[in-house]
Amino acid sequence: MVINFRLLLSALLLFNLVLPVFSFKPSGGVLVLDGDDDYAILPLAEHGYIIPADTFDFTVEVWFYPKSKPKRREKNIILSQQVVFGLTSNTQHCDLDKNQICCYGAAYLEGEKVHGVIGGNVEVERDQWNYLAIIFKDGAFNFAYNNRLSQTRFGRVDRVAAERRGIEAYKSFFVGGYHKVPVGIKDGGAEWRTARFHGEIDAIRFSSIARYDMPAERGIYPFEPPHRFVSDAHTLALWNFDEPAGTDHFQDTSGNGKTLIGMNGAATSGALAVNPTSTSLTSTWGQIKSEAR
Repeated sequence: MVINFRLLLSALLLFNLVLPVFSFKPSGGVLVLDGDDDYAILPLAEHGYIIPADTFDFTVEVWFYPKSKPKRREKNIILSQQVVFGLTSNTQHCDLDKNQICCYGAAYLEGEKVHGVIGGNVEVERDQWNYLAIIFKDGAFNFAYNNRLSQTRFGRVDRVAAERRGIEAYKSFFVGGYHKVPVGIKDGGAEWRTARFHGEIDAIRFSSIARYDMPAERGIYPFEPPHRFVSDAHTLALWNFDEPAGTDHFQDTSGNGKTLIGMNGAATSGALAVNPTSTSLTSTWGQIKSEAR
């Protein structure tokens, strides 16, 4: 019995050493957005589209912390260009509890004769760090959100759109509330609201490959989000927002020169938001990052 106890104790210690809660090197600062009129932008005229035309597989991912939810009939954009992430007050497609917000993700895709927007709505956590990714591979639209992944397949689209159609201002890449978006019809015309986002962004990465193993069939699957983004030969752009607090120019650590410019007060901060009452995966991740500073 004593030998078994020692073996059990050794196994537990070995498990804790080999498989910690997170086995990554914590990063530095975050991009802080106050939800008023601040944003960061990468102008289309200077940089074009981040994902090259005729890219068949790609990944766009972000760690973010929402500090408020959208008001009625609002869409709060987290980031937007060929791929869009945001929060929405339209919750009919989300099964929310009191601690969640409805989030949308979409991509502008095309095939030989078609061109359109593919997307979906999922649940993310309020007052916590959240992970989102769109992973497109073999015509499958995979939407990862924290520890789950939803796959939908479309037979007529197989690559990113060469350009985004529609409002000219939305063709630039931006993070946060850049322009107004149509939310409905009022007095015979379109009603517009500012696409603000109130919260923090820790990292954004664009890749020219599908970075993770994807399921073979459509459905909902478990997913383990990466704990840190690093740059490699497949990285199109990577912003870690590790600049000193108060910086409003955010370097692209992929080496591709896509420097984001903060506008109207958008800047970095070293004060990472953490919900001290939560023990969820995403909150623990944020806590580790905060304590590492």
